[in-house]
Amino acid sequence: MRLELGLQVLERRADQRLAQHLLALQVIADRAQSPRHQRRLGELWPHTDTASAPTTALLVDGWLAQRGLPTWIAWEEKGALHTLGAGDPPPEGTLSRLAKDGSLAPFLQNGWVWRGHPLFWEGCPVGAVLLGQRPDTPPVPPSEPLLLAPWISDLRAQRPSASPLDPGLLLTDGSDPMASVLRELDRVAGSELPVLILGPTGSGKELAAGEVHQRSGRQGPLVAVNCSAFAEGLLESELFGHVKGAFTDAHRDRRGAIEMARGGTLFLDEVADLSPRLQSLLLRVLQEREIRRVGSDHAVKVDVRFVAATHRPMEDLAAAGSFRRDLLFRLQGAVLNLPALCERRHEFPFLLPHLTLRAAEAVKRPVPALAPGLAQALSRLPWPGNVRELLHALERAILRCEDGALRPRHFPELDVPLLQSRTWDEATRTFQRRLLLDTLQACQFRVAEAAEILGLARPALYATAKRLGIDLVAERLAKP
Repeated sequence: MRLELGLQVLERRADQRLAQHLLALQVIADRAQSPRHQRRLGELWPHTDTASAPTTALLVDGWLAQRGLPTWIAWEEKGALHTLGAGDPPPEGTLSRLAKDGSLAPFLQNGWVWRGHPLFWEGCPVGAVLLGQRPDTPPVPPSEPLLLAPWISDLRAQRPSASPLDPGLLLTDGSDPMASVLRELDRVAGSELPVLILGPTGSGKELAAGEVHQRSGRQGPLVAVNCSAFAEGLLESELFGHVKGAFTDAHRDRRGAIEMARGGTLFLDEVADLSPRLQSLLLRVLQEREIRRVGSDHAVKVDVRFVAATHRPMEDLAAAGSFRRDLLFRLQGAVLNLPALCERRHEFPFLLPHLTLRAAEAVKRPVPALAPGLAQALSRLPWPGNVRELLHALERAILRCEDGALRPRHFPELDVPLLQSRTWDEATRTFQRRLLLDTLQACQFRVAEAAEILGLARPALYATAKRLGIDLVAERLAKP
């Protein structure tokens, strides 16, 4: 009877549902072994229905609402402002400025002292929080609101979606330097001009050649030949073909790549590796539009569009005499200079979702959501292998994330200290400056003694210090 009456009171009076009252009735229900009363007691405890569990946004909203102090969270996503918060609203424009700057210095407005703090999770910015407090209270530490960072990171994680207009891996968000390259590609693709594509390894030269062919309107095939993959004799046969009996094992006539590309495009990858003899033969093809198979005296007319590519500096090779300048002039009817990935850091928020789709397809895994700030974190790496290296890093990271969101911890590359990108002259200058200062400090700035240790005449030491921008008087006064 006590159990039943107690339950009826608590079911009607929510203000009496104290933990101690519920526990007292629970003890009686357990002794009485009454499943019906135990079930009714269980419904009085706060619980979450697993079939309709609250979303991350609802959980964050609920926590903000019970804080008692104005607390607002802001972030930018694709140029749009997103906010969550509770309590008195901040001054107009404050949240947009907070989302842009990441933090705000304290200021007094509408009876509250407002202060903005950045939110970081796994080393990446995920948003910012704006806290309000009364002027007559001690400053409140932001530790509790900063714990929201992983929740905001989870809330902002977005899964890339495929676009019906995806142009392959030759991507750009419409900004330079890549956009200007694609505009030039579109202008020259429909002409008959030979095209020379320059760019570092992994920057997409083969893809650019494919785009030139696709937009050219030529009906023949695109035939690619890697000039660095064959010995000279084999490459000649690969390009020009041969007749039966031209050399050992030439048991039948064979067309070369130039003939197979008739009516289409021949792509010569790593063209800088051609031998001098093959350069001469290729020059004749470009001039006469005809070839001779190895071992044949018969010339064959060919209608071929030539596209060549290399990562090596062609002007330097021509100046050194290792590449024929007249052939270079023939090949560079139009020149496309593909930028390195480090020149396109601003495009990472656009590039990363598209490349993630390709990487997930390559490793046959579901497309993961991308944690906020991941694109910015990856853009800080040098990526010497360019788009190809980034794509392989994404493939490995997708295998590590095990169907969760893709986060910075899935990229070991982010844990490697970045090497400072410097020229030889800059590095030498830095070394000389450090050596001179260390020697002077060890000698208590006795210039004659330091010059003797370094093997310099005293005037030479003064001249070196001046060249390196070292003020000896200021350095001596500043020494501890």
